[in-house]
Amino acid sequence: MRASGLVLVLWLLHFAGAGTAQSADATADPVSGRWTGDIGLSEAGRTPVTFDLTFDGSTSVSGSVTGPGPATFRSGTFDRATGTLKLEVDVGDGGALSRFSFEGIAVGGMATGRVNGNGQSGTFRLTRAGESRPAATQPDVDLAAGLRAAFAELSGWVTRSAELVPAGRYTFRPIDSVRTFGQLIAHIADASNYYCARASGQDVAWSDANANGPTDKATVMRVLQQSLATCTSAHDNASSIGPLFVNLNHTSLHYGNVITYLRMLGLVPPSSG
Repeated sequence: MRASGLVLVLWLLHFAGAGTAQSADATADPVSGRWTGDIGLSEAGRTPVTFDLTFDGSTSVSGSVTGPGPATFRSGTFDRATGTLKLEVDVGDGGALSRFSFEGIAVGGMATGRVNGNGQSGTFRLTRAGESRPAATQPDVDLAAGLRAAFAELSGWVTRSAELVPAGRYTFRPIDSVRTFGQLIAHIADASNYYCARASGQDVAWSDANANGPTDKATVMRVLQQSLATCTSAHDNASSIGPLFVNLNHTSLHYGNVITYLRMLGLVPPSSG
Protein backbone atom coordinates (compact mmCIF):
# COMPACT_ATOMS: atom_id res chain seq x y z
CA MET A 1 0.00 0.00 0.00
CA ARG A 2 3.01 2.35 0.01
CA ALA A 3 2.06 3.54 -3.48
CA SER A 4 -1.63 3.83 -2.62
CA GLY A 5 -1.74 7.61 -3.05
CA LEU A 6 -0.38 7.45 -6.60
CA VAL A 7 -2.59 4.48 -7.49
CA LEU A 8 -5.62 6.40 -6.26
CA VAL A 9 -4.75 9.43 -8.36
CA LEU A 10 -4.27 7.29 -11.48
CA TRP A 11 -7.60 5.59 -10.79
CA LEU A 12 -9.32 8.98 -10.49
CA LEU A 13 -7.72 10.15 -13.72
CA HIS A 14 -9.14 7.07 -15.43
CA PHE A 15 -12.58 8.55 -14.76
CA ALA A 16 -11.79 12.24 -15.11
CA GLY A 17 -9.31 12.37 -17.99
CA ALA A 18 -5.62 13.18 -17.60
CA GLY A 19 -6.03 16.81 -18.56
CA THR A 20 -7.99 17.66 -15.42
CA ALA A 21 -5.43 16.62 -12.80
CA GLN A 22 -3.79 19.98 -12.28
CA SER A 23 -5.04 22.47 -9.71
CA ALA A 24 -6.73 25.61 -11.00
CA ASP A 25 -4.09 27.60 -9.14
CA ALA A 26 -0.75 25.89 -9.76
CA THR A 27 1.13 28.59 -7.85
CA ALA A 28 -0.74 28.09 -4.55
CA ASP A 29 1.18 26.54 -1.66
CA PRO A 30 -0.80 23.44 -0.66
CA VAL A 31 1.50 22.35 2.17
CA SER A 32 3.00 25.16 4.27
CA GLY A 33 1.31 25.77 7.61
CA ARG A 34 0.22 24.00 10.78
CA TRP A 35 -1.40 20.59 10.37
CA THR A 36 -3.16 18.98 13.32
CA GLY A 37 -4.76 15.57 13.60
CA ASP A 38 -4.00 12.09 14.86
CA ILE A 39 -2.38 8.78 14.04
CA GLY A 40 -3.42 5.24 14.84
CA LEU A 41 -0.54 2.77 14.79
CA SER A 42 -2.98 0.19 16.07
CA GLU A 43 -6.74 0.36 15.70
CA ALA A 44 -7.22 0.34 19.49
CA GLY A 45 -6.67 4.07 19.88
CA ARG A 46 -5.39 7.22 18.23
CA THR A 47 -2.68 9.70 19.21
CA PRO A 48 -2.72 13.47 18.54
CA VAL A 49 0.03 14.93 16.37
CA THR A 50 0.88 18.39 14.99
CA PHE A 51 3.15 19.22 12.05
CA ASP A 52 4.45 22.70 11.19
CA LEU A 53 5.48 22.37 7.55
CA THR A 54 7.20 24.57 4.98
CA PHE A 55 7.13 23.71 1.27
CA ASP A 56 9.96 25.02 -0.95
CA GLY A 57 7.67 25.21 -3.99
CA SER A 58 9.43 22.36 -5.77
CA THR A 59 9.44 19.01 -3.94
CA SER A 60 11.08 19.46 -0.54
CA VAL A 61 9.16 19.82 2.74
CA SER A 62 10.81 20.87 6.00
CA GLY A 63 9.31 21.40 9.42
CA SER A 64 8.81 20.20 12.96
CA VAL A 65 6.53 17.74 14.70
CA THR A 66 4.88 17.69 18.11
CA GLY A 67 3.36 14.58 19.61
CA PRO A 68 2.78 13.06 23.02
CA GLY A 69 6.48 12.15 23.29
CA PRO A 70 9.89 13.20 21.90
CA ALA A 71 9.89 13.34 18.10
CA THR A 72 12.16 14.89 15.46
CA PHE A 73 11.15 15.81 11.92
CA ARG A 74 13.68 14.29 9.50
CA SER A 75 12.53 14.95 5.93
CA GLY A 76 9.56 15.43 3.66
CA THR A 77 8.50 15.68 0.03
CA PHE A 78 5.37 16.76 -1.84
CA ASP A 79 4.47 15.94 -5.44
CA ARG A 80 2.21 18.61 -6.98
CA ALA A 81 1.17 16.33 -9.84
CA THR A 82 -0.21 13.52 -7.66
CA GLY A 83 -0.78 15.27 -4.32
CA THR A 84 1.45 12.67 -2.63
CA LEU A 85 2.85 13.85 0.72
CA LYS A 86 5.70 11.90 2.35
CA LEU A 87 7.13 12.69 5.79
CA GLU A 88 9.72 10.95 7.96
CA VAL A 89 9.89 11.35 11.74
CA ASP A 90 12.24 9.90 14.38
CA VAL A 91 10.54 9.00 17.65
CA GLY A 92 12.45 8.42 20.87
CA ASP A 93 14.51 10.17 23.51
CA GLY A 94 18.26 9.91 23.33
CA GLY A 95 18.95 6.20 22.85
CA ALA A 96 17.28 4.00 20.27
CA LEU A 97 15.19 5.95 17.79
CA SER A 98 12.37 4.58 15.66
CA ARG A 99 11.84 5.97 12.16
CA PHE A 100 8.20 6.47 11.17
CA SER A 101 7.17 7.12 7.56
CA PHE A 102 3.97 8.96 6.61
CA GLU A 103 2.68 8.63 3.05
CA GLY A 104 -0.67 9.81 1.74
CA ILE A 105 -2.61 12.45 -0.18
CA ALA A 106 -2.77 16.15 0.75
CA VAL A 107 -5.42 18.23 -1.00
CA GLY A 108 -7.71 21.09 -0.04
CA GLY A 109 -6.17 21.49 3.42
CA MET A 110 -6.70 17.85 4.41
CA ALA A 111 -4.31 14.90 4.36
CA THR A 112 -4.77 11.22 5.03
CA GLY A 113 -2.73 8.10 4.44
CA ARG A 114 -0.60 5.40 6.03
CA VAL A 115 2.06 5.58 8.72
CA ASN A 116 4.62 2.80 9.20
CA GLY A 117 7.41 2.30 11.72
CA ASN A 118 8.80 0.14 14.50
CA GLY A 119 7.07 -2.91 13.04
CA GLN A 120 3.68 -1.22 13.14
CA SER A 121 1.32 0.11 10.47
CA GLY A 122 -1.65 2.43 10.81
CA THR A 123 -3.25 5.56 9.39
CA PHE A 124 -3.01 9.32 9.85
CA ARG A 125 -5.42 12.19 9.22
CA LEU A 126 -4.47 15.86 9.32
CA THR A 127 -6.17 19.22 8.71
CA ARG A 128 -4.32 22.44 7.89
CA ALA A 129 -5.20 25.43 10.08
CA GLY A 130 -6.61 28.61 8.57
CA GLU A 131 -7.59 27.03 5.27
CA SER A 132 -9.26 29.57 3.02
CA ARG A 133 -11.63 28.44 0.29
CA PRO A 134 -13.35 31.26 -1.67
CA ALA A 135 -17.02 30.40 -2.07
CA ALA A 136 -16.98 31.56 -5.68
CA THR A 137 -14.37 28.95 -6.67
CA GLN A 138 -16.01 25.87 -8.18
CA PRO A 139 -14.21 22.56 -8.79
CA ASP A 140 -13.37 21.59 -12.35
CA VAL A 141 -16.48 19.93 -13.82
CA ASP A 142 -14.65 16.97 -15.38
CA LEU A 143 -12.57 16.32 -12.28
CA ALA A 144 -15.67 16.52 -10.08
CA ALA A 145 -17.46 14.04 -12.36
CA GLY A 146 -14.51 11.66 -12.25
CA LEU A 147 -14.30 11.93 -8.48
CA ARG A 148 -18.04 11.23 -8.19
CA ALA A 149 -17.74 8.16 -10.42
CA ALA A 150 -14.74 6.82 -8.51
CA PHE A 151 -16.52 7.25 -5.17
CA ALA A 152 -19.66 5.58 -6.51
CA GLU A 153 -17.66 2.51 -7.54
CA LEU A 154 -15.66 2.32 -4.31
CA SER A 155 -18.64 2.92 -2.01
CA GLY A 156 -20.53 0.28 -3.97
CA TRP A 157 -17.80 -2.24 -3.14
CA VAL A 158 -17.92 -1.29 0.53
CA THR A 159 -21.72 -1.61 0.62
CA ARG A 160 -21.71 -5.01 -1.08
CA SER A 161 -18.99 -6.18 1.30
CA ALA A 162 -21.11 -5.13 4.28
CA GLU A 163 -24.05 -7.02 2.79
CA LEU A 164 -21.95 -10.15 2.15
CA VAL A 165 -20.81 -10.66 5.74
CA PRO A 166 -23.40 -12.55 7.83
CA ALA A 167 -24.81 -10.75 10.86
CA GLY A 168 -23.16 -13.29 13.16
CA ARG A 169 -19.69 -12.42 11.82
CA TYR A 170 -19.84 -8.66 12.37
CA THR A 171 -17.88 -9.24 15.60
CA PHE A 172 -15.07 -10.96 13.68
CA ARG A 173 -11.60 -9.47 13.95
CA PRO A 174 -8.29 -11.03 12.78
CA ILE A 175 -6.53 -10.13 16.06
CA ASP A 176 -7.61 -8.45 19.29
CA SER A 177 -5.82 -5.15 18.57
CA VAL A 178 -7.86 -4.26 15.45
CA ARG A 179 -11.47 -3.31 14.84
CA THR A 180 -14.23 -5.84 14.39
CA PHE A 181 -15.75 -5.96 10.92
CA GLY A 182 -18.74 -4.00 12.18
CA GLN A 183 -16.50 -1.34 13.73
CA LEU A 184 -14.47 -1.09 10.51
CA ILE A 185 -17.53 -0.40 8.34
CA ALA A 186 -18.88 2.03 10.97
CA HIS A 187 -15.51 3.85 10.95
CA ILE A 188 -15.78 4.27 7.17
CA ALA A 189 -19.24 5.78 7.74
CA ASP A 190 -17.87 8.16 10.41
CA ALA A 191 -15.13 9.34 8.04
CA SER A 192 -17.57 9.85 5.17
CA ASN A 193 -19.85 11.90 7.41
CA TYR A 194 -16.91 14.10 8.42
CA TYR A 195 -15.21 14.67 5.06
CA CYS A 196 -18.42 15.07 3.07
CA ALA A 197 -19.82 17.55 5.60
CA ARG A 198 -16.58 19.54 5.33
CA ALA A 199 -16.88 19.45 1.53
CA SER A 200 -20.36 20.95 1.90
CA GLY A 201 -18.96 23.87 3.91
CA GLN A 202 -19.87 22.63 7.40
CA ASP A 203 -17.23 23.22 10.09
CA VAL A 204 -17.77 19.90 11.86
CA ALA A 205 -15.44 18.01 14.22
CA TRP A 206 -14.38 14.40 13.76
CA SER A 207 -16.68 11.94 15.53
CA ASP A 208 -16.29 8.18 16.17
CA ALA A 209 -19.94 7.93 17.25
CA ASN A 210 -20.80 5.08 14.91
CA ALA A 211 -17.60 3.08 15.38
CA ASN A 212 -17.96 3.39 19.16
CA GLY A 213 -21.70 2.68 19.17
CA PRO A 214 -23.72 -0.45 18.36
CA THR A 215 -22.06 -2.31 15.47
CA ASP A 216 -24.56 -5.07 14.73
CA LYS A 217 -25.25 -5.57 11.02
CA ALA A 218 -28.64 -3.85 10.95
CA THR A 219 -27.30 -0.71 12.67
CA VAL A 220 -24.11 -0.56 10.62
CA MET A 221 -25.93 -0.97 7.31
CA ARG A 222 -28.25 1.87 8.30
CA VAL A 223 -25.47 4.31 9.27
CA LEU A 224 -23.42 3.34 6.21
CA GLN A 225 -26.34 4.14 3.90
CA GLN A 226 -26.91 7.44 5.71
CA SER A 227 -23.25 8.41 5.31
CA LEU A 228 -23.29 7.53 1.62
CA ALA A 229 -26.39 9.68 1.13
CA THR A 230 -24.49 12.57 2.78
CA CYS A 231 -21.60 12.04 0.39
CA THR A 232 -23.81 11.77 -2.68
CA SER A 233 -25.28 15.15 -1.81
CA ALA A 234 -21.80 16.57 -1.21
CA HIS A 235 -20.55 15.36 -4.59
CA ASP A 236 -23.50 17.11 -6.24
CA ASN A 237 -23.15 20.38 -4.30
CA ALA A 238 -19.56 20.60 -3.05
CA SER A 239 -18.15 24.00 -2.11
CA SER A 240 -14.70 22.38 -1.82
CA ILE A 241 -13.50 19.31 -3.68
CA GLY A 242 -10.50 18.65 -1.42
CA PRO A 243 -12.32 16.81 1.40
CA LEU A 244 -14.04 14.58 -1.17
CA PHE A 245 -10.66 13.60 -2.56
CA VAL A 246 -9.37 12.83 0.94
CA ASN A 247 -12.50 10.80 1.72
CA LEU A 248 -11.95 8.74 -1.41
CA ASN A 249 -8.36 8.04 -0.32
CA HIS A 250 -9.43 7.18 3.25
CA THR A 251 -12.18 4.82 2.04
CA SER A 252 -9.73 3.20 -0.38
CA LEU A 253 -7.25 2.57 2.45
CA HIS A 254 -9.88 0.85 4.56
CA TYR A 255 -11.39 -1.09 1.68
CA GLY A 256 -8.00 -2.82 1.62
CA ASN A 257 -8.71 -3.88 5.23
CA VAL A 258 -12.21 -4.99 4.22
CA ILE A 259 -10.75 -7.26 1.52
CA THR A 260 -8.51 -8.93 4.11
CA TYR A 261 -11.45 -9.54 6.45
CA LEU A 262 -13.55 -11.01 3.64
CA ARG A 263 -10.78 -13.36 2.52
CA MET A 264 -10.32 -14.59 6.09
CA LEU A 265 -14.05 -15.24 6.28
CA GLY A 266 -13.93 -17.25 3.06
CA LEU A 267 -15.79 -14.59 1.05
CA VAL A 268 -14.91 -13.12 -2.36
CA PRO A 269 -14.50 -9.31 -2.36
CA PRO A 270 -16.96 -7.65 -4.76
CA SER A 271 -14.08 -5.89 -6.57
CA SER A 272 -12.70 -9.33 -7.50
CA GLY A 273 -15.91 -10.59 -9.04
